Amino acid sequence: MIDSLLSAPLARWDDLHLVFDVPTIERILRERLAVVEALSNPDLDGRDDRLNLGLRVHWKGISMRVRVELTEIRLRHRRLGFRLGRLRGPAGFPVPRIAVLRTLRAAAPDLVTILPASDVVVVDLRSWIPPEVTLRVVAVQVVGQGLHLWLASGSVMDFLHKKNDQLPAGEAETSLLSA
Repeated sequence: MIDSLLSAPLARWDDLHLVFDVPTIERILRERLAVVEALSNPDLDGRDDRLNLGLRVHWKGISMRVRVELTEIRLRHRRLGFRLGRLRGPAGFPVPRIAVLRTLRAAAPDLVTILPASDVVVVDLRSWIPPEVTLRVVAVQVVGQGLHLWLASGSVMDFLHKKNDQLPAGEAETSLLSA
């Protein structure tokens, strides 16, 4: 009986559709990018399953507007993955993929991985998504000012009562009295 109580999730869902406000996401991105020297002025738009991210890129004294198309956006095992689609610079000119990939990697070297010989980017979100959360994004779509996310079945385990059964380091008598 105790095993069944311990293994039951706090909450679970069977497929979930979330809609996020695009202007709010853009505001959050602006705040987060304020500390990144190479990137600024984000804007989002899109159509169907393609999300277009516009950014001002600052590199070696040059500043230009770049639009990156993200497709096949997925989240699994607390990692966000997407494929880079069309990359456009000023006046719609193509931008070399290697420049965008290097900028992404330089902006967050500990978080961003580029899969070899592909245009797939993986962002490690484990520091933001707790291990007690099972979350999978199966589809992303932009409709008007809404960013729609469809989540697969998932759950949240009880993370409110973290257990620490270990004694603190040091002398047992001293540690027990001070604990």
